[in-house]
Amino acid sequence: MVILSACTQTDDLALYKTNLEIVQKAIACYETPQDYETYASLVHTDVKHQSPVYGQGLVGYEGVLGQAKYYMEGFSNVTFENAVWLPGVDTTSYTNDGSVRVYGTWTGESNETGNSFSVDSYHYFDIQDGQIIASGDYFDATGMVLAVSAQKEEE
Repeated sequence: MVILSACTQTDDLALYKTNLEIVQKAIACYETPQDYETYASLVHTDVKHQSPVYGQGLVGYEGVLGQAKYYMEGFSNVTFENAVWLPGVDTTSYTNDGSVRVYGTWTGESNETGNSFSVDSYHYFDIQDGQIIASGDYFDATGMVLAVSAQKEEE
């Protein structure tokens, strides 16, 4: 039993590492230079995504790609800093399930106003067949948009 459990945990860790590479590639698509086409290729058409936008809730494929396009076209000099990557766990067995979690800070500038932003975030990703099948973003998206849209003070 102990040997079987150890083998399963090793397999799950290997799956996590494979999925981590996919997720890191997806996150990098938002950073400068942005890469919408690669990002779209990493998202499963049946994706379910928890949007950070007030009132949107769970969105599907078109919603995920629409949000990606909004951020990629609306912001530049984007980086994801201080990333803390973690394996996800099954909520009933509390064992690694191959999913990926990450805490970090997004920074960048609004293309419209030139105002900069810095927002702490949490994201989760479940992978199926090499693509993101479930994900969620938790950060103050509305506050970020309001902050960068404010007029710069005259100096």
